[in-house]
Amino acid sequence: MCDPHPMRPTRLIYVENDPALRGIMTTLLDEVDELDVILSTGIAHEALDPRVVQLADAALIDLALGSSQMNGIDLGLAMRELNENIGIVIHSQYRLDTVARTVPKAALIGWSTIPKSGAMNIEALVEAIRQTARGFSVVKSSVIERNDDDSSPLQRLTMRQRAVMGMAAAGVSTPEIARRLNISHAAARHDFSAAYRVLIADADPSDDLRTRAILAYMELTRDDDAVDGR
Repeated sequence: MCDPHPMRPTRLIYVENDPALRGIMTTLLDEVDELDVILSTGIAHEALDPRVVQLADAALIDLALGSSQMNGIDLGLAMRELNENIGIVIHSQYRLDTVARTVPKAALIGWSTIPKSGAMNIEALVEAIRQTARGFSVVKSSVIERNDDDSSPLQRLTMRQRAVMGMAAAGVSTPEIARRLNISHAAARHDFSAAYRVLIADADPSDDLRTRAILAYMELTRDDDAVDGR
């Protein structure tokens, strides 16, 4: 992953749940010559417009986008399904090591985790975004290293399975998930089935697999939110 046009502005998608902060930050980012904010939104599905994602070099995403939406990590993974070269910068006031614990190791190239802090000036944030667009990451390697035998079920899901489950947990239908990810309905159903086998390995054939898997997924992601919010 690299910026093929290092002198042109980095095309950025900005996703922030807080409208006041989003307005302030969008104004600040728009004034930076090195950036071109091509979309600023607080709604995850708006940020998954394939035409916009494929054009973008990087995305600056709030970790907690609200209980009715997928979280920032799953949104980043969904964006990677549409544009494998997009840099993902997760921005949050919470502890951010959940990225290294839940994002597939192969996908961590070009992922950065930046705390929301009054101590970080706009120049430092812009530099982090530009570096992430070039494929660098601020996630420490010591945090990434882990024993896969002890991995969470979230770590064993592929990027697209995480994206599918994240949208399902937010109440998005399977046809709409397929549309947003630009995949077939059959492919979405296949991802669901694979995710079910990971999330509810002990399921009984008579169970409502979708409901059980969504509940298991929500419980796992709630655990991550609790850790990051300490």
